[in-house]
Formats: sequence, structure tokens, C-alpha cells
Amino acid sequence: MNNPRPSDLNEAQWQAVCHEGSHLMIVAGPGTGKTHTLTHRIVRILGGHVPNSKNEFGTCPHLLAITFTNKAAQEMRKRLEAKVPQLWKHVTVGTFHRFALSLLREFSEHTPLPNNFQIALPEDIQGFLEEIFPHKTSAQRKETVEEISLLKSTQLVIDANEDYQRYHRFLHSRGLIDFDDILRETLLLLENEDVAAVIRQRYPYIFVDEYQDINIVQNALLKCLVGGLGQPMYGRTDGSPLLTAIGDPNQSIYGFRGSQVKLFHRFQEDFPGTTVMQLNENYRSTVNLLTASTQIISVGAYCNTPLHAEMIDEGRLVIHEAATDRAEAEYIAHQIELLVGGVSMFSQDSNRVETYRQAHRSFGDMAILYRLNAQKNVVMEALEHLGIPYAVSAKGKIKGVETQNFASLQQDQKDEIFLQQFEETIDYNVEKVSLLTLHAAKGLEFPVVFIVGCEAKLLPLDFNDMKGDPQEERRLFYVGMTRAKEHLYLTRAGRRQLFGQTFFNPPSMFLADIEEDLKAYENSKLRRRLSKSKEAEKQQLKLF
Repeated sequence: MNNPRPSDLNEAQWQAVCHEGSHLMIVAGPGTGKTHTLTHRIVRILGGHVPNSKNEFGTCPHLLAITFTNKAAQEMRKRLEAKVPQLWKHVTVGTFHRFALSLLREFSEHTPLPNNFQIALPEDIQGFLEEIFPHKTSAQRKETVEEISLLKSTQLVIDANEDYQRYHRFLHSRGLIDFDDILRETLLLLENEDVAAVIRQRYPYIFVDEYQDINIVQNALLKCLVGGLGQPMYGRTDGSPLLTAIGDPNQSIYGFRGSQVKLFHRFQEDFPGTTVMQLNENYRSTVNLLTASTQIISVGAYCNTPLHAEMIDEGRLVIHEAATDRAEAEYIAHQIELLVGGVSMFSQDSNRVETYRQAHRSFGDMAILYRLNAQKNVVMEALEHLGIPYAVSAKGKIKGVETQNFASLQQDQKDEIFLQQFEETIDYNVEKVSLLTLHAAKGLEFPVVFIVGCEAKLLPLDFNDMKGDPQEERRLFYVGMTRAKEHLYLTRAGRRQLFGQTFFNPPSMFLADIEEDLKAYENSKLRRRLSKSKEAEKQQLKLF
């Protein structure tokens, strides 16, 4: 423990890396080096810097690191391989589903599943629905399957649901499970204490990234995996692993998938003896952007220690109101054109933009974020009109594998294809602007970010039959804002067309929560309107 602190870790990060003797929760805001800190902690334990880090057989301990996306798992493997090339294979890194599936395959004889159980692809399930629910319409079947999926992620016991039972029996009678069943079947498996004991002995240390995204089934899985009192691995009396979790409750945005931020807050209750540490030095965003985003989230139900910007530049926050959604998209396209120094000879010849020599941004430096996928269409048209290249997030697939050849693949290849079906990916390229939903942007960062549709009905979402939880919508907006490193544009349209309807929405309530001195307006009307709105709010508060 007398080792000097590495130059790439600040004091708070170093304390978290060196912690011993209990479970650890690291509360880490955006841009504070979550993955960096977690990786260093794994390396420290793996590399033998913790006293007695070698077990009784004289070998390096095997560690388990759980992430929420395949992309995050791949990034962690790369970092570990670079730091400890001789030891990184002692770490099992993967998503909850990937790890759980490996256990089901390994211990299949201890489950009610057949040894050669298969995983139903989404298209397979769609083909079964008419047979499972013959008396429902197509729309009702889709809604039913979505409800079943949410039930599987939010409830440990759901035997009383008739639709669930019918669906469950149908799949099992054919030796099939679906995506959600992977976790539920593993939870049942770990009720076998003999199996659970083998897993606990195998992984003396468990690490979980992005803990704020956890759902109740994943939480139950971790409690089974950790077991006991969570005493230190060496010299402990009960053989239970130590758990390190890291995350930020202010970035909990996946309630629609079953994640529950309350599970983050009750971590100390679920894992007694936990030590809580905080990382609050932000290395991503400039001062003004960090201050503005902090003002947004501080209105929420939970706000950890305020973040401190390590960047010297102030940064720029631009508020822009356009007459229509098309005008909004054109404004964004022209701003991108200006930032890169022009995309055509016409632009330079007409003196509309700076020359290439003066440009300091590439297309890959920029991202356009939106609440609903339907918003991107007019944006794409505007970008195409100016010849600006872009990439849009889409469901991932394994390249080079055709679905019709699926049956001939090995089991591990089939499992890989299935797991990739549920990953949001984007063709990242330094020569393309990224178009992403606010949800898909989580975990990413860009020097320049545009958030379109900063207006009522969209942020927070309350559009037709789509309504988001108010606090989660605020956290989602916060996530979007904190993707920006230097320049953030918050835009809106006076008139917007969506799903064949025309809407005249006022500015988003979130805009009024940002201090006026932090905003650079490119539309004086909007400034006056927001100022009046804020003043009216202050007057109302005086009445109480």
C-alpha cells in the first residue's frame, strides 16, 4: 500500500483503486474517469499489489468484470491487455447476459432446460406469436410481448400472469428461451448452493460498471454471486467474494428496460459493510457546460457532490429557436459546415464559411442527439443537402453471417449472434457526424453536441401515448448535455411535424433551469420568452 500514486490517477481515484477489506461503491459523475478507475483497480488486484493477492495454489486470482454493453466489455479487455499483457486473461469480462449464458451452458444439467437449449431470436418470437396468442390482434401481441419482457426485468415472481405462463410454456416446450430468460434461468440455477459455491470460489472479486442501470433480476443475481458477508478474500471465514460497483444515479435512464435507480441507493443495504467513495473531478466538459448541466440535474431528486471542471476553457452553450423543424435542421447543418470550414467549393467561394485552412473541427467531432428516432429524418435531409456525411445508430449484427445459415453454425457462434442482436451500435468514423438518440449517446463524448427538439412534449417526453418519468427525463437531458466537451447547442422549433401531426410547442422547461449568464442566444425572442417564464415561476414561488 506504500506504492506511489500513478500520474494518471487523481487522489480520489487512487483511494478507490487501493481500497481493501470491504465491498466498494464508487459514485462517479460524467467525465470523472469511471472505466479508467475501475480498470486500474482490477489491474492492482490482478497484479499482486494487494497483500496476499495470490491464493493457496500460488496462482493469480480470477476476477469477474460485468459491463452493460458488449462495446464496454471490449474496451475494458483492450485496456487490461495493454496494462497487464501476461495476466489479463485471468479476468472474465462481459455483459450480465453473456456471463449468465456461459453459466447456463456450463451447468445445464442443474437446470430444467435441455442440454442443447436454444435461444429464440427476435424474428423467431415474432413468428410464434400468432400461435401463442391466436385471439389477439397483431398490435395486441406486440404489446403483450413488451409487457412480458418488462415483467421479467422488474419482478422476481410473475407466476400469476396468464399471458406470461402461456408464452413461457410455449418456448420451453420447444427447448427455447428468450433474452430475458437468460438472467431468470441463471437466477434459478444459483439457488443451487453447490453451484453457487463453485462460482463464488472461482471469482473472489467481482466488479460491476454502470451500476445505475441495474434491474431487480440482475441485483438478485449479484446477491447470489456474492453471498455471505463479503469478507476480504484472504483470511475470510465464509469464502464470499468482494464486490466493487461504480456508477452515477444521475445517469439512470433505462427505466423502460426495467432498471431501477432505487437499487443504486440501497446498495449498502443489499451489501452490508460497503464503503462509499466519490469521484468529482470532471475531465471532459468545459466550465460553463458543466455548470449548466449541474443546474439541470440539481433540480432532480438526487444530486451527488458537485463536479469540478478540470478544463480551463469556459466553453460555449448556444440556445437557438427556429421557425420550423426543417429550419432547425438547416441551422444545425450550416453550423456544422461552419465548424469544419466548409464542405463544398461553393461554400468557400461565397464566403459563407471559413476556409479549410482555418477549420479546427472534423465531422467526427460532432453529434446530433434527439429524444425520438422520428426526429432524425429532417436532420438527415438537411445534412444530405449540404453533402455532410453522417452515421446513424442501428441494431448490431455479426458481419459475414447470413440468417439462413444460422442452423449450421456452432452453438457458441449462435449465442454470439443472439447477444449482438440486442446491442445499439454506430459506425463511428472521424469523417462522419454521429446521429443518436439521447439514450444511445450514453457513455460517449464529442467536442460539439447538438440536442434538437428542446421543447415541451419532447423534453420531457409527453407525446401522444408516450410519456416518460419526469425525473428520468431530466436525467436523460443531463446525460445528453454531458456528452459535450466544448460546444453545446440546444435547439428547438416553433412548429414541428411528427407522425403526420403539426405541433406548436413552447420551450422545454429544462431550458429555464439554466442560468441566463451561461447562455448564448441566437434568437432574441426565445431569450425574452424564457426570461418571462422564469420570472413567472419566481412570482408563483413567493405565494407559498
